[in-house]
Amino acid sequence: MVTAARGGVNFPASTRATSRPDGRSVRVERRRWVDRARRHGRRRTDDRIQSRAIGDAAVRERGSVDGSDGRLTPTYAGSTARGGRRRIESELGTSTTEQAGRNVTNILLEAGWSGLIVLGTLGLVTNYTGKILIACQRRGTLPASERSTEGAGGSTLWSATGVVGDDVCPDEFYERPAERALTSYEDIGEAAFGKLGRNFITSVLYTELIGTAGLFFILEGDHLATLFHAKGKEELFACAAALFMVPTTWLFDLSKLSYVGALGLYASTVLTGVVSYELIHQYTTTGSLPHLAETTFVNWSTFPVSFGLLAFVYAGHAVFPAIYASMEKPEEYEKMLDESYIVVGLNCLALGCAGYALFGNEVSDQVTLSLDTGALATLAFGLTAINPFAKFALTLDPVAKGVDSKLGFRVRDSKSDALVSRLLRTALGVLTLGAAIKLPFFGVGMSLVGAALTLSVSVTFPSMCYLRMFGDELSRGERWLNYAILGIGFTCAASGTAAAFQSALEISG
Repeated sequence: MVTAARGGVNFPASTRATSRPDGRSVRVERRRWVDRARRHGRRRTDDRIQSRAIGDAAVRERGSVDGSDGRLTPTYAGSTARGGRRRIESELGTSTTEQAGRNVTNILLEAGWSGLIVLGTLGLVTNYTGKILIACQRRGTLPASERSTEGAGGSTLWSATGVVGDDVCPDEFYERPAERALTSYEDIGEAAFGKLGRNFITSVLYTELIGTAGLFFILEGDHLATLFHAKGKEELFACAAALFMVPTTWLFDLSKLSYVGALGLYASTVLTGVVSYELIHQYTTTGSLPHLAETTFVNWSTFPVSFGLLAFVYAGHAVFPAIYASMEKPEEYEKMLDESYIVVGLNCLALGCAGYALFGNEVSDQVTLSLDTGALATLAFGLTAINPFAKFALTLDPVAKGVDSKLGFRVRDSKSDALVSRLLRTALGVLTLGAAIKLPFFGVGMSLVGAALTLSVSVTFPSMCYLRMFGDELSRGERWLNYAILGIGFTCAASGTAAAFQSALEISG
């Protein structure tokens, strides 16, 4: 077959107007593909076509990054229309920056200064797994007839286009089953391990999100009780906060909360500044740091607890695929990921060292609770207490929409479906509150969720998918590297979960 290059796409020289089933001619289809190739100015490779198929699909308003705390959770602010599609504008972060900012000092409390070694090691490991996860996304496809189920980490797409190479003509394309690109973490799990992989990762992601939402109630109860000098009333304040937080889940369009959520990044920055200022002020006025002598290098009894806490620092893999799908220049993903990890790592290093040196082993599981009263501390308290009001709805939204999808609700078209959906969201929020009250220990909760769930999402499962999808194509060194990562992930998850359970039993007993 003689081919001619047109607009960077190779089509047969023949211009016969073969008809498609819907009546549109292939000639029209050729013109549409050529115009698209010229408009984007990209060479058509398989990887790029996957990205373009994602971008050209009708991406619902989700799966971007909420820059308020750096965590890769759905946000809806800044979406703009370009070329007939929606591109999600966002500031990318790779972890729960605000949570890391509030709790990284607790990591050193549990592990000692050696926790910084674990922090750096997990940073390198999760950065690598974040890259190989997207490599799996580029490699895999699923039948286009299947819907990309709306889940915790991705968007809902109906793909009418398949993955087409440079030498594939629309005539040939319509004669074979179409395939769509992967758009979510669940899709990657299915491409690697079938329906079992999808079901496993969906259950883990949903459980992680519900656990994280429960931690917001604990956070609110602790901070409001301290702010109003009502120690011992944490559960009461958590219930009071729920009266305002749960109704935010009734919103089907969460863009209105994005402005409140933007305070999260500001709160994290202010918190780092406040703790650093207190450290410098105490040293300059007294000439010493008395609590520094009370710190330890390794605290072996609670060292495993730090694994789960550190997992939260680098949590974000759940929505990396959706972020990659929303990028206008997906080839810059690796660079963006490296820059984000540097920002998060430096923030954790500064706040962790300053807080631990300032308060020593007497530091609270949330460093804000150890701050002395004053204008700066009150500001940090207020900002920290406000942010969960926006984050709660954003965190539970993927779970709620997953339930809506399973039940076939059309909340934007049917008032009855919308009412039932809001009732179910309310019930989900109340159940989350009940779970939080049963485990009113923020540090233990963070460690338990992080060790049992987040490490699976961020460390072990990406390597499992990578080994499964690339197999013999990997060099011996890379295969052994991923085997080592699996060993690290399983060891940290098992020991961290056991230590978290033991800590919970000791505190409750």
